[in-house]
Amino acid sequence: PVIAQISPATAADELPREGLVTPAKVADLLRAVPTFAIVDPKGVPFMVVGEDAKVTGYFFTTYGEANRLLTVATKSADKAIRQAKEEVKKGESEEEIGPNPWKTARISSVPLDFAVTLASRSNKGAYFRIAPADEDVDDALAVIGKESLPEGKVPLFYFKDFGLQQKGEEKSPLYFRKNELVAAWKRDNKGVEPPEVKVTELFSIITELVKPGGIDKGLTKLVFQAPEESEKKAKECNKASKENPFLLGERIVVL
Repeated sequence: PVIAQISPATAADELPREGLVTPAKVADLLRAVPTFAIVDPKGVPFMVVGEDAKVTGYFFTTYGEANRLLTVATKSADKAIRQAKEEVKKGESEEEIGPNPWKTARISSVPLDFAVTLASRSNKGAYFRIAPADEDVDDALAVIGKESLPEGKVPLFYFKDFGLQQKGEEKSPLYFRKNELVAAWKRDNKGVEPPEVKVTELFSIITELVKPGGIDKGLTKLVFQAPEESEKKAKECNKASKENPFLLGERIVVL
């Protein structure tokens, strides 16, 4: 299937519990995948006011993307503060400009099931989105022949009829990275050109797994393959701080 135009406001635990896979099982599948958030030292998430005036927090599918965005935000804020100081009117205190809020930020990790739940329960006061890395979005767009991907959509890559053995069972893997899918194929099929890469979408898959009346038993074999370095990075991030990786009920809103 190609990326479906399905609202990200659809979570396993929000749907009737009569699908091919129970919501608890879906949560277990998602929990194996780390995501990365930008938080303050106490674990309070940073949330950004977008062009649409929505206050949005992000869970990144890779550590690299979270780190890249944090670096960009920090440099951008530093530049804005320098410019503001240069334009300070005589007699005004520079303290009124305020410090760079990103300077104390850190990257923490929470499992994908947690991120999906918050993204699914977003409301008018606060929105959460799962954000794939730019290069993964580009790979998906190249496959499906489109120019853009709606915010909140998370592409997943797969080969038709490609299976992996996990704990003695054959599973159908969905990858967050195209290159890792291709590498897995080549490990198991040396000297054979990989087939056509297919793309589906995270929330579309979750919906198919739990919707009532599902008949595609192949869906029960699906597993989510986290980016290769994610488990290691998740442990490093959360080991670096004794505080909560993500504190609910509070937020730091930045422009």
